[in-house]
Parts: sequence; structure tokens; C-alpha cells
Amino acid sequence: MKVLPIAVVCLLGCLASSVASAQTGTSAAPVTQGPMTVERLHNGFLISPDVKITEVDHTTSALVGGSAGWVSDETFFVGGGGYWLANQSSTREMWYGGLVVQWLAHSDDRIGFGVKGLFGAGGATGGATVAEPVYPLNFPFGPDGRPLNLDPRPALTIRTVTVPVHEGFFVAEPEANLTLRLTKGVRLAGGLGYRAVSRDHRNGTQLGGVAGSLGLQFNLGM
Repeated sequence: MKVLPIAVVCLLGCLASSVASAQTGTSAAPVTQGPMTVERLHNGFLISPDVKITEVDHTTSALVGGSAGWVSDETFFVGGGGYWLANQSSTREMWYGGLVVQWLAHSDDRIGFGVKGLFGAGGATGGATVAEPVYPLNFPFGPDGRPLNLDPRPALTIRTVTVPVHEGFFVAEPEANLTLRLTKGVRLAGGLGYRAVSRDHRNGTQLGGVAGSLGLQFNLGM
């Protein structure tokens, strides 16, 4: 009768030893890693000067400017930007600027793409045609500077002149672009967008339109 308890004790001892060996083997086994590689996403400052070719007041024109801001996770850009009409005159000026947001894809690859938008305000100077009287040199004027109507015959002619007219506007400019990596921190960027202006064609001046852009992107700290 004493054989059974001894056998049970021996069996329990063997099981405990097996479990301990299994646990020891499991803890000593190396942890294998799969094919997935986890990399740290980068943040940094992005400066993007560029030139836009567009049509302003029915004339092919160049806008110079760019944007600067912060890139999060190499994907989302938030900053500010502005542009100025390069070939200006006294009756033909334009500038605008505002908030710039952008979504970037494959920003670390050889070729990437993205979409961005500028939302803000600006101002423009356009030419308005008005008519003004032209008096002869010998036409008499009164003390107050007004012409004296001494001769019933027509004493003046009418001519048209162009005068500058200033106005402000709101602007929204969406754009899609492609990028080509030149070096680790420099990319060439080209885009196509549309400039929508709140007061377009006011006083006969056209300010909005399709715009093609070409510029560089400098990634600082990415």
C-alpha cells in the first residue's frame, strides 16, 4: 500500500521538473523579429520659394513668392505664404497672402506628390478708363479755377484716360504638385492650381485664373 503514495510523489516530481525545464527553455529562447521595421517619423521646417506663371488682367504674368512653415510626420504642412506680381506698373499691381496647408505623400522617395491650398486676402491696382474735358490754353478761368462760359461755341474736347483703381479681395488657391528629390534636404517642385478671387472682373480687371508653379523645397531638420 505504500508503493502508490511513493509513485504519486515521484510522478508529481517529474511533472514539476518538466514544467520548470519548459519555462526555463521558453525564457531563454531568443525573441525573433518579423520583417516590419519601425522608423521614427520626422518633423522639420520647410521653406518653399517658387514662381507662378499665370494671367492677370488678360496679360501673361509672373508671381514671385513662396511659403514657409512646419512639417509634421513628413506628411502635414502648416504655415504661411504670399505672392507679388513681378511685372508691375502704376495701373497694374497685385499681391496676396495667407494661411497655407499641405498634404505630402512619399516625401522621402525619389518622386513624391501632394496637394495644398492658400487661403487669405490681398490687394490689387487696376486701370479704369474715364472721360475728362480738355480746355484750350487760352480759355478763361474764374478766380475759383472754374472755366468761364464766355463763348457759346464749344470750347473744349473730351478725351479718355486710364486712372489707377485700388481694391482688396479674398483669395483661395488650391494646387496639386509633384516633387523630385535632388538631395536629402532639397526637392524640385512643380504644380498646377487655380486662383479664385472674391472680386474678380470688378471694374473690368481680371485677377483670378489658372497658375503653373515651379520652385524648390528646402527641408530643415527632417
